[in-house]
Amino acid sequence: MKKYLVFIVLFGMHNIIWSQEELITLENEPVEFEADGFYIKKVTDAREEKDNIGFVQKGLFKKKKVDADLKDGVAPAIYDYLKENFTQNPSGVPIVLRITKLEILESSSLPVKGKAEIKVEFFREKDGSLGKLYGAESFVEKPAVNVTATHEGRIREVITSCLQNFNESDWQSISPMYFKEEELNENN
Repeated sequence: MKKYLVFIVLFGMHNIIWSQEELITLENEPVEFEADGFYIKKVTDAREEKDNIGFVQKGLFKKKKVDADLKDGVAPAIYDYLKENFTQNPSGVPIVLRITKLEILESSSLPVKGKAEIKVEFFREKDGSLGKLYGAESFVEKPAVNVTATHEGRIREVITSCLQNFNESDWQSISPMYFKEEELNENN
């Protein structure tokens, strides 16, 4: 009887362990360029589906899909990462970074590949309203032996790509139309 009880407890713990969410922490890796005349004042999560950023495959044959998310949530994780790793101009223009898509995927065919995709919008703030200066998106797909462990690097890569595109754009010459943040959320 004890053997069966131990088996049931171990089997139950195995299911609990494998059913948990995979939390991804963005590592402190410096962004290799500096902000040109701006700083990220705020990051908002405007994704339609906010429950997770995708899934990872677990188990001996990678058959179990487990939801994945950034530790502490998308907006706080990206804001903290940029605050610590992106050299910004504190006397520059405050920019609101609005995440409209962030997704990771793992292929099930060989070679196993990890994918990260992001869409962001850059806004200037004025009198409590936001004016869109620029939109960017980035996608990266790479094979890896342990794909789950390498999602973090791909996420940093797509964030950096969008920041670099914005940094190199003519954002300073744009005179945007301003909207309340609630209006922006209604239009998406």
